[in-house]
Parts: sequence; structure tokens; C-alpha cells
Amino acid sequence: MSIKFLFLLAGFVALTWAKCEDGVDNIIKFTDTTKEKGKIIFTDFEVATYDEHKEPSCTGGKPEFRLPGHFKVHKGFIQVNEALTKEEDLELALNVEKDSFMIGKVCENGKSQNSFVPDQLCKFQLCNLAPSVCAVLRIKTNGPIDVLPFMQKEPIDIGALPIPQLGGKWKFGAKILQNSKAIAGVQLGNGKQWLSIHSEEGLGGGINYDPIPPPPQSKFDDEL
Repeated sequence: MSIKFLFLLAGFVALTWAKCEDGVDNIIKFTDTTKEKGKIIFTDFEVATYDEHKEPSCTGGKPEFRLPGHFKVHKGFIQVNEALTKEEDLELALNVEKDSFMIGKVCENGKSQNSFVPDQLCKFQLCNLAPSVCAVLRIKTNGPIDVLPFMQKEPIDIGALPIPQLGGKWKFGAKILQNSKAIAGVQLGNGKQWLSIHSEEGLGGGINYDPIPPPPQSKFDDEL
């Protein structure tokens, strides 16, 4: 094997590793877990990742979620097969696992699997956490509707979080529960994929974004 070929191969590997095209390499894909049988169905959901300077964020040619950093919904459709009006009955239950022998599963079906993580960090009242999502779920749709008109166009800022061991590779999934019964769900990729998170531990942070006003009523009605 010639030295020239080795140099070319090394250059190709380096370019592939460093490649991070916006809307292509920095895209996190989510899939619906109900096999299109849920009361709410999510289709083609994608989230784009960015660093603290709003540049596409990747590692090894794959998306990397950075803290501090930014993200935005890149694509997605939602279909509401049954209107959900009793907001107090809706909960968001998380499945979270780290690719680590020492940590492993953190949340499973909304219950903590780690003695250092309380159940309150694995299950939330959906409408308190994401009121804009609940607003969409109140009305039955006549098919999938595009979620982008309801989302912020600029990337959402996430500051550094004071959480140890946050960096690494993770699996994520979430279910919407109604009276403790799953009625919708999404997962990262096919459920077997890991997402790389780069975390710079800080003294605070959080998610900072400007509230987005709802679209005009007539436009919303037209899409439904």
C-alpha cells in the first residue's frame, strides 16, 4: 500500500469526520412508537442541533447536542385523532438511558431507575411543561398538519446546566399518558441509536426563548 494512498485515505476520513452540513448532518430524527395507532401520531419529526455560536453541531459526521448550544425543530407533522381537552389528565413520561456501565437507565416509563434522580425528573404534567403542545392537541385534525408554523424559527438557546455526568451518549424516548395510559410516543431514531451530548457544566442556565404567538385563527382552521 503506497504512502500516497494512505495520505488520501486519511484525508477522506478527516473530511468525513469533520463534515457538518446544516439540515443534513446535524439532524436528530425521531419516530412514532404507536405504529400509527395512537390518539396522537407524530410523523417525520426532526430536530437540528447547533453550538453556542449557532453553527451546526456534529461529531464524527453525526449530530451532537451541545450545552451550552441551540436547537430548533427542522421538520415534523402531527395528527390528532381524538381531541384532548382534559389537560390535567395528561402527563409526559420519559425513557432515558446513558451508554455507561455506572449510570445506565435513568428513567423508564416515567419512573426513576437511579437513586440520585427523583421521579419528578422522569414524569411531568404535559400542559405545564409545554402549553403550546396542549393547545394543538385540543382540536381533532383531518390528517397530519405541519408543526413548523407553530414553532420558533430561530434556534432556541440552551445554557450550560449544573448536572454532572451529562456529557456522553444517550438514548431518549417519551410517551404522552392520559390517566396513566399511553396515547402517544416518540423515540430517538429506531430506539437503538445513541445521541452524543457535549456538556460544559456551569452554574445555571436553562432554555431561553421568546414566546411565539399562535398563528391567526383562520390559518389554523384551514390546516385542520
